[in-house]
Amino acid sequence: MGGVRMKEVETFLTKFVPNWKQESFLLAVSGGVDSMVLLESFFELQKKIPTLQFLVVHIHHHLRKESDEEEEMVRNFCGERNITLEVFHWEQGIVQTVGIEEKARKFRYQKLEESMNKHKASYVVVAHHADDQVETVLMKLTRGSTLEGIAGMKPIRPFSEGYLIRPFLTVDKEELYEYASIHQTPYREDASNSSLEYTRNRFRKEIIPLLKQENSKLNQKIQKFTQTLQEQQELILNLAYQWMKQELVELHNGWSWNRENYMNQPLGLQKVILVEISKKIGGLLSTKNVSDIQTAIVSDTSQLSLNLPKGWIFQKRYHQLLIVKEEKKEIPYQEIKVEGVQSEDIVLSEDEIVSFTAEQGWEMFVSSEDFPLTIRRRKSNDQFLLKENQHQSVRRWCINQKIPKEEREKLWVVENSSKEIIAILGFRQTQSLSKRKETDRIRIVYRKKKRC
Repeated sequence: MGGVRMKEVETFLTKFVPNWKQESFLLAVSGGVDSMVLLESFFELQKKIPTLQFLVVHIHHHLRKESDEEEEMVRNFCGERNITLEVFHWEQGIVQTVGIEEKARKFRYQKLEESMNKHKASYVVVAHHADDQVETVLMKLTRGSTLEGIAGMKPIRPFSEGYLIRPFLTVDKEELYEYASIHQTPYREDASNSSLEYTRNRFRKEIIPLLKQENSKLNQKIQKFTQTLQEQQELILNLAYQWMKQELVELHNGWSWNRENYMNQPLGLQKVILVEISKKIGGLLSTKNVSDIQTAIVSDTSQLSLNLPKGWIFQKRYHQLLIVKEEKKEIPYQEIKVEGVQSEDIVLSEDEIVSFTAEQGWEMFVSSEDFPLTIRRRKSNDQFLLKENQHQSVRRWCINQKIPKEEREKLWVVENSSKEIIAILGFRQTQSLSKRKETDRIRIVYRKKKRC
């Protein structure tokens, strides 16, 4: 098996990394057999391809007493071969807390990203192998997951400003042990890998051996399974990206899209679209969040809101769907008196203007007897004359017109000298206005300075 692992790394790089012979790689080395074989493979490959550059990052998690020995071994291996090594210590590991494994993982990837950017490496290389893939897929299936989760780990994925790659993803762990034995590659066994306290270990030691009794080629079968799923996922993702490019509207505080156009897509594609939109807000949405949003979208309720993590909100406004960052901006009550025709614009808000000019916009005509006018924010009990002898609340009219709740709060109404609402600015004139005598027609224009 002299150069088998080196050859596999070379084959992988040729397939997935353009111009790999001139690239810089950062190897994540824990000290286990998989990462140490990966390190030796890159070292041997560099002898053949001197232009290939790599360095090593080792994370000391302080979770086990053997951690000091692992660091020393990695230091010695790199020192003897003049390999650049960077070591990070996670002091929090000294104090065992709930969720320690996940916290350690976040620290590990944070430091890999920092080192990657510091050394301007384009690729982070990790030593996940075929057995890791089998464990991951079966755990995802057991817990319940998305298509992306069940599809397992990818051989290459975006990471920070570059990529994370897994050259050993099709290699069985037994092969790594065999290589280490033949080449006398040093490594340390993690004693915690024997503990059945951890879910992954129970799969590794109890469940997977039973499955391999049924099919000794389980690793290869899972490999083909994940490859097929990843190919199908790539197709679905491309369709989702195309749809989002055409339909997703970026707002200053989030994104919006049309409900009908969304509902016209296959159900599976809808859910993928939601997952991809969630990535735009930092991947904060859980499987349950996505499910709740989908349920809200297909429901008969015309308007609703769902609270999401970190202050994000899903909103359904009739035909419009939104995921936006919550903006707690209370709209103050405002009231503006207009005694008569004015030469200058009347500024209602930062983007709303009323004028008596001939400019384009939403218009209404009043007579001199309507003055003084009062332009004000609507009140909860506002009513107007809908038709002869029939009044309707402004609130009910807004609902009937499918004006979103958030927009209703911003509405301006116009009162005449008799305290009758004669217009809802930007939307309609009321029956009260039509009753006025048109001895003199005064044109009023309402417009917005900008559109958001």
